[in-house]
Amino acid sequence: MLHVIAKSIAKQDKIEETKKVLTALVDPTHKEDGCIQYDLLQDNAKPELFFFTEIWESNAHLDAHLATPHFLDWKQKSEDLLESPMEVSLLKKL
Repeated sequence: MLHVIAKSIAKQDKIEETKKVLTALVDPTHKEDGCIQYDLLQDNAKPELFFFTEIWESNAHLDAHLATPHFLDWKQKSEDLLESPMEVSLLKKL
């Protein structure tokens, strides 16, 4: 299994729009083959910070996710919404 934490920092004037676009990723991703967990979180103290905590059956399943239309749509929109590119950590459970 592959664990992923993805961090996004929204521009201050784009927080609600970012939240809407990120939320739209959740349902279609849950339906993807190999998706075990895909949760969107927002920081209580810093609402511009968003995190996905994900678990995938394999790297191949994550790669397939990254090629889906809904993810590619997010990637394009993120250029306008985020302060910097999404930070992604690929992890293994110990």
